[in-house]
Amino acid sequence: TKEMVAVKVVNSKPAFINQSLSEISILELINRKIDPMDKHHFLQLKDKFIHKNHLCLVFELLSSNLFELIKQNQYKGLSTKLVRSFTRQLLDSLCVLKESKIIHCDLKPENILLIAPDKPDIKVVDFGSACQERQTLYTYIQSRFYRSPEVILGLPYTSSIDTWSLGCIIAELFLGLPLFPGSSEYDQIVKITSILGMPPTWMIEMGKNAKNFLEKDEFTQNFKIKSIEKYSAERQVNETPGKNYLKSNDLEELIMKYTLHNKRTMTTSMIEKEQNDRASLVNLLRGLLNLNPLERWTPQQAILHPFITEQKFTGEWNPPGTGLRNINATNNENNGDFNDMKTSAKSGNKWYK
Repeated sequence: TKEMVAVKVVNSKPAFINQSLSEISILELINRKIDPMDKHHFLQLKDKFIHKNHLCLVFELLSSNLFELIKQNQYKGLSTKLVRSFTRQLLDSLCVLKESKIIHCDLKPENILLIAPDKPDIKVVDFGSACQERQTLYTYIQSRFYRSPEVILGLPYTSSIDTWSLGCIIAELFLGLPLFPGSSEYDQIVKITSILGMPPTWMIEMGKNAKNFLEKDEFTQNFKIKSIEKYSAERQVNETPGKNYLKSNDLEELIMKYTLHNKRTMTTSMIEKEQNDRASLVNLLRGLLNLNPLERWTPQQAILHPFITEQKFTGEWNPPGTGLRNINATNNENNGDFNDMKTSAKSGNKWYK
């Protein structure tokens, strides 16, 4: 067909082949039955074949990933408009996955690819760790920075782990740096609790790994994180404190006080709108990053949030029980917004600034 494609050559060891066979079955289900019209931002698997005992997967050819975009932007946050555009598309994908009872299990900026280098249209890739909700076989899943508290604590998990990862990704797109950059699982839970507080008691009591990281305070009888010395001694590891990339442990302060893009050219009303958008974003992040997976917003709820719909945020928002998924109209508006941002490559300006 003379079409340029991407070919993934799989390591011939059985473990890698089995993982790729799982990826094939989930992608074929998505591409053929769940999203046959290719409207919901999923990677397209075009073919598969064996070459010299290697399984080869043929995908549509996409552009760079969102981590590379952040890096290209020198780890500065993307504009609120662009963060909204990416969030809207990812929520649409997650609505479809949740309805289909599929968990991606490894959502992170590296697994979200631009379709082309000059547009804000994205696709979710790498379904090698994905599973059906009724077949959650693995307990060691999700890349650490984006790993949900229920997975760290060793609780059963559902598609809400993907919603947690999305919250981490959105914050990183806005701030340019990961929100919870844990250097180990212990440091990960330290970073999460320093910003969001302690998980509910039932999660700690039921989580089979919780006692590795947490203990009861002998005076208050409340749970607390074990000291780094105690954790190191018990686990026989040399745990060291992870780096703090962010200036504050207050989520609202991090978002609201982040440097304004193009402040010099902004009018008072533009600054007011940006501040309202940011307050709305904080509220959305709190819903997605709820430590309790039973209370965490679903993608169907989050997609109706004022940050996504661009309604004025009034200071609080409670999600309705169910949501609508058809946001193609808003996606079309998106491309208009995007055209405002981009200039021709010849000018040397970056569209994502």
